[in-house]
Amino acid sequence: MGRVPDVIGLNLLTSRTRSASVLGLLYSAPARLTAASSIKTTSPPLRPQFDQRRYLRLDASPEVPTRPTNMSLSPPYNQLSYYTFGTPNGIKPALLLEELGLKYDSHSVNIMKNEQKEQWFLDINPNGRIPALKDGDLRVFESGAIMLYVADLYDKEKKFTYEHGSELYYEMISWLMFQMGGLGPMQGQANHFRLMAPVYDEYGMKRYIDETKRLISVLEIRLSKADWLAGDKYTIADMASWPWVKGAGSVEIDLSEYPGVEKWIKRIAERPATEKAKAACGAMPDDQMKERMAGMKAKMDARKETKKDEL
Repeated sequence: MGRVPDVIGLNLLTSRTRSASVLGLLYSAPARLTAASSIKTTSPPLRPQFDQRRYLRLDASPEVPTRPTNMSLSPPYNQLSYYTFGTPNGIKPALLLEELGLKYDSHSVNIMKNEQKEQWFLDINPNGRIPALKDGDLRVFESGAIMLYVADLYDKEKKFTYEHGSELYYEMISWLMFQMGGLGPMQGQANHFRLMAPVYDEYGMKRYIDETKRLISVLEIRLSKADWLAGDKYTIADMASWPWVKGAGSVEIDLSEYPGVEKWIKRIAERPATEKAKAACGAMPDDQMKERMAGMKAKMDARKETKKDEL
């Protein structure tokens, strides 16, 4: 009699372990499969026979509960809490919240003290960045996502957005993504190298300031012949870019070179909801911000002789 394969021991295992062992034979020991297949076991087949009626639910058991649709279990919940700080990204969604006149609780997250890295906030935004929004227990993070959430669920009259699927909706989304993927990141880097870097890095400054200028010139192409970025009304596309562009002077970009953009900045600044949004985020008044930026630039200029290899 030939040697009996050692797979008979499978019958001594629990059914759960036995199934795992058989799977091990299938995927890791093909040489043993022929011998193992001749052994009769009492375990159920790995692949139950396909039952078309059961798959199509033609004989569904009445004991299986069917969950009724209940719209009260779906957003919006009208329990808005906004976590923010007085930065461009923090101001963006606040502009929409204020324009819609929504009731919400505003919570300051002091990024100067790294509060955005504390566990309570990481539970809301695992990326540890402001802003974030909670609507009841539902969380939304990333400023663009927050704006889309609020516009989709709270702007029922489409005052600051457009109908889903319309051409203008996708035009608006295009400009929103332009800010999210281009203007914000590039101007953010320009701000870093001009105002906050540990050394005076002329290459970094030039690279990101020049790219920010290019992006603002793209806005100028549109705003030189239209009041708003998407269609003929103020939308979340404008709200997304405005807090960034209005602060371009901090990296020595002369906005008078972009007259369409300059008029657009003023147009938005004059809206009553704009000042309310800035206040809700704890944004610094413009004159104080200019003074602070001037001091930061002076400190950066004083670092001009700092050598990178000395850090």
